Amino acid sequence: MENSQERILYSRSSHSFLFLARFCLIFYQKGGHRERSAYSESVDLLSRISDSIQGSVAARARTSGRWGVRFASDFAAGFHVLLRGQCLVECSTTERILTMQPGDIVFFARGYNHELKSDVGVDCVDVSDFRTELPAAGEETCFLSGRYQFPSGPLHPLFRALPEYFHISGSELPLHDPIRSLVQILSVEFSRPDSSELILSRITDTLFHCILRHWMLSNDAASHWAMIYSDIAVLRAIEAMEDQLNADWTVSSLARAQGLSRATLARRFKEVTRMGPMEYLTQIRMQRAAQLLKKTDHTVEQISLEVGYESPFSFSRSFKKIFGAAPREFRRATTAQ
Repeated sequence: MENSQERILYSRSSHSFLFLARFCLIFYQKGGHRERSAYSESVDLLSRISDSIQGSVAARARTSGRWGVRFASDFAAGFHVLLRGQCLVECSTTERILTMQPGDIVFFARGYNHELKSDVGVDCVDVSDFRTELPAAGEETCFLSGRYQFPSGPLHPLFRALPEYFHISGSELPLHDPIRSLVQILSVEFSRPDSSELILSRITDTLFHCILRHWMLSNDAASHWAMIYSDIAVLRAIEAMEDQLNADWTVSSLARAQGLSRATLARRFKEVTRMGPMEYLTQIRMQRAAQLLKKTDHTVEQISLEVGYESPFSFSRSFKKIFGAAPREFRRATTAQ
């Protein structure tokens, strides 16, 4: 340990999640599960839409004694992994208190107010103000938190299936489960005197993707993801739209590509995503447009063409309907942040 005062370290670096899906897909295929090709494609789809999420190591802590940390709600997902010791997790939306053991993970899908603490009666402080003087003796607790900022505007349709939060018990994972292995690697790196923020961040990114994959496999009956990888035609239609946002898609053209009637694809698409194909297309186009407005200097006219609108006026009208601001206003507001 470098000194007696615990530090919570923040980073705001953005990472592309594309390499994560490739890692997960290769790992899954090497595990002898090639017969579930539709599932592998669903993982690959997850990597594409995850590219819009801003990832960072939100916090890392080594502490002991009585302590409590409050994480405020915002437009983000995140998880906490307990590396050593024991702690409680309490979410503001439920009366349930989770007890975490080493190797456990709790994942919050949409930034609900919650607290990590040593015991029920302890006073919690905001994570940005959390500091702990380590006593000479006592059990040490170590945890690491990942934070993933969703883009402003409506949540991507496929992420709406995620619950408020879920708990993964490390002791119940198979011996060679990638989540268990990644937690072990995190614990070793965390404990090094020359611990690297870059390495921790990369491992945390990979862990995020594996957590989502774990949830997808554990909730086959209920999730949009499970329904998508069970309906290959809908999956192919979604992939086509995600890959070619500027194409002149119609329900009929999507259906023809899958050898289905217009009505059949529309019905099956809505069963899976809870919205029609064109509504889905509009939402993912606008999310891509928001990314381009924030990250590039492309003109509104150029962006409208990139996301499939020949008319900048029609594009601006659709954008304002979803984001509540015209594209140029949105760009000025997000640039000023």
